[in-house]
Amino acid sequence: MAVTWMEFVDAFRNCAGTGNTDQLRTLLTDDFNWPTSELNLQETLDWTANTSYRVTGEEVTLYENESVIAGTHDVYDDNGELNVVMGVGNLRGGKVYLYHHMRKVKAA
Repeated sequence: MAVTWMEFVDAFRNCAGTGNTDQLRTLLTDDFNWPTSELNLQETLDWTANTSYRVTGEEVTLYENESVIAGTHDVYDDNGELNVVMGVGNLRGGKVYLYHHMRKVKAA
């Protein structure tokens, strides 16, 4: 079964909160690429485990099938500002191999 948007966001939330990359690692392929952050698999795991960014609130799934997941979630950035993130993950073998995102500070 393919990873869901909710599982993907929760893995980022848990990794950023605890520094443990195990859950996130199981959802990503060995050749994972995050071009909008210019990170490969190991760089993604390292960044997520050490970031001050914190996923908050509920994730919203916009679309899911066996090839793609897409949705939104909120995140506090390094400046403590609340941002909304929209992301799209391409799937292969049930795991994310490519991830693109956009992030914008939410209006007060």
